[in-house]
Amino acid sequence: MDDTNTPDSDSSSSVKRNQERAMNIQMTDGPPSPLGENDNHDSSDCRNPQETQAFLDSKANRRLKKYLKLAILSSLAFVSAYESDLQHSIAYIKDAILPIIINGAVQVIPASPNGRYYAMILSGSSAVYHFVIVAGFILDGVFSKRTKNLFQNGSEIECFLIVLSTLWWIVGTWITTSIHGVAGDGRGQFNLYFSTWLCLFTNMNLIEMWLVDAGYSSISQAVKSWPHRAPGWILIFVATLACMLSILDIYLRFDSALEDGSHLKERLDGVSNAQWAFLILACAVSFTTAFGFSLIELFRREDYYVQNIKNSFELSLEGISLGLLVVIWVSVCVIATTNGACSEVGNSYFLTWASTGVVIQTFINWLQDWRKGVHEIILQQYREYRESQARAKRMSSELCDDDDDDDDSSQDQEE
Repeated sequence: MDDTNTPDSDSSSSVKRNQERAMNIQMTDGPPSPLGENDNHDSSDCRNPQETQAFLDSKANRRLKKYLKLAILSSLAFVSAYESDLQHSIAYIKDAILPIIINGAVQVIPASPNGRYYAMILSGSSAVYHFVIVAGFILDGVFSKRTKNLFQNGSEIECFLIVLSTLWWIVGTWITTSIHGVAGDGRGQFNLYFSTWLCLFTNMNLIEMWLVDAGYSSISQAVKSWPHRAPGWILIFVATLACMLSILDIYLRFDSALEDGSHLKERLDGVSNAQWAFLILACAVSFTTAFGFSLIELFRREDYYVQNIKNSFELSLEGISLGLLVVIWVSVCVIATTNGACSEVGNSYFLTWASTGVVIQTFINWLQDWRKGVHEIILQQYREYRESQARAKRMSSELCDDDDDDDDSSQDQEE
């Protein structure tokens, strides 16, 4: 009797067929669903550990840290705005954080109800906004593939979220730190002032990071790629224009923004009209000059095969202009930040020092380039001198050889 027809052989062949069928199902449909779940469960709803780790180690993880930083800074700004009226307080440890001397020396102006509510809405909504983004970022990176395009490098949706937050903080920073704002110049609301500016700077840094991760050139790299001192002139233009706006804000609105009898209003009333005119004129001259030189550098011909060199007149004019700006802004710092219009901690104080620093640094860069140019001229003259000396030696040696030939020919003729 044939062995293939026995019951044992039939059972073993059926077991093999069942095993092959199970392996085919596992290869095509993925691993079997856990007990109690639907067999039609979509296995793409969650990522495997390798994909999760790759997502967390990618460039997107750097932006996640920035979102978390923004959420924390916004929360700190909310706490500062809540306590800005000097009546509400979350923690009663102010004397433990700052020395008693500093607490007594700093005169804090309480925030108005409307200003306090606006600062709370500004920072509170930003904190909730960024905490939601952080939660979505983490869930997208760990669990779901359906929204994997939301926070990938170069995502337009993420770009829209960043730009929206940046515009929100640009407007909010101007309103909060102006002379009418809660954290304006001389109001003593340092926590709210610095946390507000940190939120704005973090948003701008996040835009830079998104551009780099998306494969575009960053804004700082684009500015630094311009020739000569174009980056310095651009910084001078931005800093001096912002400084002029902050000074104009104080000059035009401090009378209506401050209460009679306050120490800040008494200080600003003591500033002479000549000082106000000098500060505004210095800012106007500076950003106008910077704008002109920036345009010259922007529209300068750029060619890889043509050496881009300034002529002596333009180089001298730039040096004279920077030297005059250094003198002007050193005078502005001495006059305005010592019992002057910009002596209180605020936008005008920091922007005055920033403008002075940028002008001095640009002038130092010009001096370095000027010294380099002088050194190259000296080297060129030395090379020309050596070449002319070698040429003279060759000519003298040739003349000596000619004289020897003439003597030899004359002796031959005599013989």
